Amino acid sequence: MPSVRGDARAVVDVLACKNGLLPRAGDVATFLGLRTRHQVARTLRRASLPPLEELAAWTRLFYWVLQSEQTGASLLALARQSHVEPATCYRLVRRLMGQPWSRVRRGGIAAAILRFRTACRDTGMHELALQPYLVAAARHGTSAATAVGGGARSGQLVRTTSAVPALPAPAQPAPRSVARGQDAPGRPLGVHDARLGIGGYPFDVAIGRDGAAWLTRLHAAVLERLQLQPLASTGVVRVGIAPTRVVLAPAGDRAWVTNQFTKDVAVVDLVSRRRMGALAMDGDPLGAALSPDSRTLYVTTNLDRLCVCALTDNGGRILRSAPLPQACTELVIHPAGNRVYVPTWKAGSILELDARSLAVIHRYEVGGRPLGVAVSSDGMRLYCGNEHGWIDLVHLPTGRIVRRPFETPVDEVALTPDQAMVYASLRTAGRIAMVDAYTLACVGTLETGGLPRHIAFDRLGRVAIVANESGWVDLVR
Repeated sequence: MPSVRGDARAVVDVLACKNGLLPRAGDVATFLGLRTRHQVARTLRRASLPPLEELAAWTRLFYWVLQSEQTGASLLALARQSHVEPATCYRLVRRLMGQPWSRVRRGGIAAAILRFRTACRDTGMHELALQPYLVAAARHGTSAATAVGGGARSGQLVRTTSAVPALPAPAQPAPRSVARGQDAPGRPLGVHDARLGIGGYPFDVAIGRDGAAWLTRLHAAVLERLQLQPLASTGVVRVGIAPTRVVLAPAGDRAWVTNQFTKDVAVVDLVSRRRMGALAMDGDPLGAALSPDSRTLYVTTNLDRLCVCALTDNGGRILRSAPLPQACTELVIHPAGNRVYVPTWKAGSILELDARSLAVIHRYEVGGRPLGVAVSSDGMRLYCGNEHGWIDLVHLPTGRIVRRPFETPVDEVALTPDQAMVYASLRTAGRIAMVDAYTLACVGTLETGGLPRHIAFDRLGRVAIVANESGWVDLVR
């Protein structure tokens, strides 16, 4: 591995994900959990890296050369694809390489690396800058978009406006469940109650036993704590760069957060609100799921691997791993703890694996792009949202699949605590569909606007929280 790590490595990962197109320095600082662009500059300087603008220029050049070698594309076509003036691209090539594009193209990536090493006098840096592109090229770019579950590309800096849209008019509430005991699980009425503006690309959310919600902010390097009554932020924990999925321990005292660009899973003490350790991963961790006994964590990575990790108080270790056709940010554990269900996104299937050996037991060929998954508490029903526009209900004992089509992509899904309804995020449509868990009939919708993602319910199902990538969270009652 290259010697450059931590925040400096994350800067290069951000530039690689943007194909060298330079974000604002302030956006990069926020992504890394830093306060100002000056801290970004110091981070690069301490790592003996070029300034941000120069590093972005070299990254862009490497991208152009690699694309030219792989696809035969001309620089003119690549410039138009990137919405950059062709003349600017040709001048950049000549400034960095001292040669016109025709010669640079003939020299290939090896000559570009040699020139970079000469210019930067850093024998390890070229490996760091090129690694994301070489991996993407080997896999034909099929998994570059897994960082946010098929939305923006990995690490893409999405700028949100400071103004948060007002709550929409209340939707027609979904039918209430039959009256139960006070502590029996239920489900929300399905109406908006409150909205809280939060920047940094809110992505995943989970609600603990104490009623507090924990939210990952993918582009702010923090895990944020929310109180629900009234809806408000009560603090943040810096957990790592590009925090994606959060998993809470049943006792509510601990959480595990996958950090893509830190390449680890942070262990967070929710009582003292601090990062107390980490589980180092090979590749960028994406999704995570905890075994029922809380002793094992299953993690998918951008290397298309599913890893089984034995947990300790402040970290753990990888016991074994298995290849996947394609990994994404989603997976789920069977309530019995003996099966793991992993959607393979663009590969079009859902894998059922043995939780101990990771041997594939069954492959459900659902087609499209399966993404969000949820399994019922009785272990009989598996639900999967599909970005090609449907929800699948898999009857696990028989393997029978029932499909409910939508007119828009379906991303994440979540079962209400009473197991009677599925909330499905229709991200590109800006709404949540409420679907009967048995018939898949749509019984209501929530117009959230923006880009709704993960949904979490409190223990009794009285409220739900919806994370929205456009810069807010919604409370549903």
